[in-house]
Amino acid sequence: MHPVRVLLTQHVPVNEYPEKMQEWYHSAVKELENKVKHYTPLICEKKKPVPLKQYTPKIVKVLEFGRKQAGSKKEQERKQLIQRHKRELKGAIREIRKDNQFLARMQLSEIMERDSARKRKVKELLGSLATQEGEWKAMKRQKWKN
Repeated sequence: MHPVRVLLTQHVPVNEYPEKMQEWYHSAVKELENKVKHYTPLICEKKKPVPLKQYTPKIVKVLEFGRKQAGSKKEQERKQLIQRHKRELKGAIREIRKDNQFLARMQLSEIMERDSARKRKVKELLGSLATQEGEWKAMKRQKWKN
């Protein structure tokens, strides 16, 4: 509070203030003078910095030109499993494509069958209508002749 006390004692024109204000001023200055304890300012605790991860390279011996030495058995098994998984995944995708093509062919053949059946029925109806019309015209002619 030392800077506040210096400000109040040296830079404030107290004589120009009303009496009540002067009383408050003097009581505040007395309070500041009575409490002379010096406190250390608050400081944040120092934190240790988080260390960066060290990425050390994996060194693999090369026995023959272009070939690496086989790693541990776990790594080999893992690589084999990954390859097998990829192969099976490709096979499954191929099977799904074949199934989809088969289904599309079957649906197309069903649609074509229905269309051909509908065309045949329409032809039959038109043919029967044509014969009926022919018979009707023939009957009409006979009536006119008689």
